[in-house]
Amino acid sequence: MSFDEQFESATKPSPIRKIVGAVVIAADASGDIIYHGAKGFTSVDSEAAKPMTEDTTFWIASCTKLLTTISVMQCVEQGKLNLDEDVSLIFDEWKSPDILTGWKEDTGEPEFKKATKKITLRQLLTHSSGMGYDFLSPDLMKWRQWRGETTRPGNGEIRKQYLMPLLFEPGEGWSYSCSIDWAGKMVEQVNGGMTLGQYMKKNIWEPLGMASTSFRPGENERVRSHLCATTARTPEGDLVSADPYPNPNPKDDLGGGGLYSSAQDYIKVLISLLKNDGILLKSETVNMMFTPQLSDEASLVATVTTPGAGPMFRGGIDSPAWNFGLGGILNMEDVKNLCKKGTMSWGGLPNLFWWIDPAAGNCGMYASQIIPPGDAESMNLAVAFRREIFARHHVQSKA
Repeated sequence: MSFDEQFESATKPSPIRKIVGAVVIAADASGDIIYHGAKGFTSVDSEAAKPMTEDTTFWIASCTKLLTTISVMQCVEQGKLNLDEDVSLIFDEWKSPDILTGWKEDTGEPEFKKATKKITLRQLLTHSSGMGYDFLSPDLMKWRQWRGETTRPGNGEIRKQYLMPLLFEPGEGWSYSCSIDWAGKMVEQVNGGMTLGQYMKKNIWEPLGMASTSFRPGENERVRSHLCATTARTPEGDLVSADPYPNPNPKDDLGGGGLYSSAQDYIKVLISLLKNDGILLKSETVNMMFTPQLSDEASLVATVTTPGAGPMFRGGIDSPAWNFGLGGILNMEDVKNLCKKGTMSWGGLPNLFWWIDPAAGNCGMYASQIIPPGDAESMNLAVAFRREIFARHHVQSKA
C-alpha cells in the first residue's frame, strides 16, 4: 500500500478510523516542497469538525524547543550568551541546587545532596543539566505530592513552576526536562526583558514569513481561527474529544512547549536549517547544532530505548546509536529506507514529529493533535511518511 493510500485509509471517517486528521509536509535541500497533504478533520466531534487543511494550526508543544534553541544560538553568536557559562550568573536560584537522592524510610521525606558542579547553558539545551519533568519522573512527582502541589500545568511562571530539585549531577546524565524553558528565559534576560515571543517574531517568524505562529493564540486571529481540536485515544482504542490545550494564556512564553503553529510555517524553519542559508544562523552555528554534544550518551540511549516513552523520543525510528545535538536528538547510524546518519529529529506531545536529514537532503513534519503522546497509530503513519519521502528523495551516497 502506498503512503497516499495509507494516509487516506487511516483518516477516512468510519467506526474503525485510526487518525482523526493530520497534516504532512516535506522539502528538499533546495527548499522546494516535495510532498504536502492534509486529510481527515480537526475534531472527532462532528458538529465542531472542519476538514483538515494545510494551514490548520496546532499546539506544537515540544516542537517549540527547536525555535528556542535557535534563539539561544543567535544570542551566542552575538556574544550575549555563552554555551559553557554557569547559568546562575543569570538565575540566582541555580547557584547551589539540591539533587534529590531518595526518600527516608521512616518518615517518607525526600533526601537531598548539594550539586558540586555548575549548570551550563549547553546542558540546558541538551537535557543533561540534571533537571527533569515532574510528569515524567516518579521522584519529582512524589516530591510535588510531598509538598502538597499538583503536577498539572500551573500558571506558566517558569521561575516558580519549573524550580525543582535536580535528578543527577549536572553533566552526568540525560533526562528530558523543562531546561529549555529556562534557556528561553535567558534569551529574554539578555534582550532587555522582551518576551520570548517578541524575540522570535523579530528574529525567526518575520524573517521566514511565519504568520501562523504564536505563543498566544488569543492574540493571533490566524492561529485561533484555524486551531485544531484535541482528540484522545482511550485505552480501548476509541477516539474521543479531549481537554483543550494547557493554560492558553500563561504568565511566561514557554520556550519548552508553548508555541502554536502550522506545518506550513514550521517547515520554513526546517528548510532554513537544512539549506544552511544564513537567514537564522551562521553556517558554522548550524553545523554545531548537528554535532553530537554528549560525551557519554549511555543515559540518553537507555531512555530512548525503553518500551514506554522511548519510541516517542525517537519518533518511532529504530536505531542502535543515538546522541543529542543542539535542537534535537541525533541518529548516529543510517537506518535503511528511512534516514541517514546525522539526522536530527524531535516532536511534540500531541503526536507531532519533525526531522532534518542533511545527508539525504530532506526535511519534514507530521502534525496532528491526539493524546496520549507516543500514540502507536500516529507514529506508524509518521514513520510511513518518512519512508515515503526517503524513497522519493534522498541524495545517493558517493561510491
